[in-house]
Amino acid sequence: MVSSLLSLVSYAAVASASWTSNLNYRSPSEHHPGLGIALHKVNKRNTPNKFSASQLNFTHGVASGDPYADSVILWTRISPQYASVDDNSTVSGTVPLYNHGPNLTVSTAPVCVDYQVAESENFQDVCSKGRAYTSSDIDYTVKVEAKGLKPFTRYYYQFTVCDSDKKSPLGRTKTAPAVDDHVADVGLAVYSCSNYPFGFFNAYGNPARKDSVDYVIHLGDYIYEYAGDGDYGYGQSIGRVPKPEAIVYTLNDYRERHATYRSDLDLQLSHATFPWIPVWDDHEVSLLQRLIVKKRETDFSSRFPTTLTAMELLS
Repeated sequence: MVSSLLSLVSYAAVASASWTSNLNYRSPSEHHPGLGIALHKVNKRNTPNKFSASQLNFTHGVASGDPYADSVILWTRISPQYASVDDNSTVSGTVPLYNHGPNLTVSTAPVCVDYQVAESENFQDVCSKGRAYTSSDIDYTVKVEAKGLKPFTRYYYQFTVCDSDKKSPLGRTKTAPAVDDHVADVGLAVYSCSNYPFGFFNAYGNPARKDSVDYVIHLGDYIYEYAGDGDYGYGQSIGRVPKPEAIVYTLNDYRERHATYRSDLDLQLSHATFPWIPVWDDHEVSLLQRLIVKKRETDFSSRFPTTLTAMELLS
């Protein structure tokens, strides 16, 4: 009896740690946990994991960022494929992986992933590893901090669906130099104002193909909120029409727009090759600020989100 109780307590502790290790539940700020998802409520559901590995896909590739001398943030999205899209049309074949939309049946079942970090691609000597849960509450995203790393060192990382051999794409990252390190050469790629319908993101991919930098700095406007129908970019002629095909307002709108951008292969390559150091600019939040003013003047509360909504997505 005592042994059984100890096993249950041990299991509960591991499960709790797996939930809390996913930093996206604390979004949008580590310093303001009250603005994030109430993890005790998520854990309290006790919803069984109903998804098999074959139902799950790493839809947005992998990414790393915010490098410190001894740690780095790792990110991915592991999402189930649904049986239908967000309308009643008959479909055949595989449902698109970037399945965002308010009309989809939402499950509260958790998804479990393991991650590992090593200095070699074959992960011969793993130096950091862990387990994390995600759920529909945060759009099946995973953000963890790999700790105990060496300064200014290249590492490889990968996510795996728990108790399976389904793996994410291989990612590569690099820690920052230590405060007292004397570093003569640091390569930076600097970007801003990335508007999907304006053209192709080959500028993201070229440094990765040339392996010419250490870090990527993005100064904001990672996405744009416009409809892409000519009001600020017209992507029909080059097959780059952002979804949804309207100005984005809601959290689901922003998730779908973010997914459109993350479908770009050069952007995926850059995220998988270098750690990013991003900041926000006006197109992440300024439209929402205007809408908040409009919301106060009208009764469109069901349509207009708060600035916090976008911050929850972009964190």
